[in-house]
Amino acid sequence: MRLTVFHDYEPEPLWVKSLNKLLEPMEFSEIQKLGRVHLAVFNDGVVGISVTNENRIVYLKVRDITRRRGVGRYLLEETNRFVLNEYDNVSIDTCIFPQEEQDGLTYFLETQGYVKSAANDKIFIFRD
Repeated sequence: MRLTVFHDYEPEPLWVKSLNKLLEPMEFSEIQKLGRVHLAVFNDGVVGISVTNENRIVYLKVRDITRRRGVGRYLLEETNRFVLNEYDNVSIDTCIFPQEEQDGLTYFLETQGYVKSAANDKIFIFRD
């Protein structure tokens, strides 16, 4: 099976175990309250998740074991494409991530075409 991103899709029963591992200690019902859910699935397992609220990415996580294999890049590309159908940009506030991940996230976002906001250097914006 290839890596696929599902938007606003209720998880299949086969995906629940991997989804719960990814979200620990949170529950999927809590994540759904944040906004629209985007699930990256590979071999019947959830390997990444993003959540958008309007044009903002408010949650983004990729399983540690699949990092540096293109999952995050593909999930971000598909999430951007989804959001840009309704808005002219996508933003993400790096403050929502643990402090120890912010440098790596900043580098990752910049390599994916995001630029720092002129008003706040913790907010990154993507325009198509």
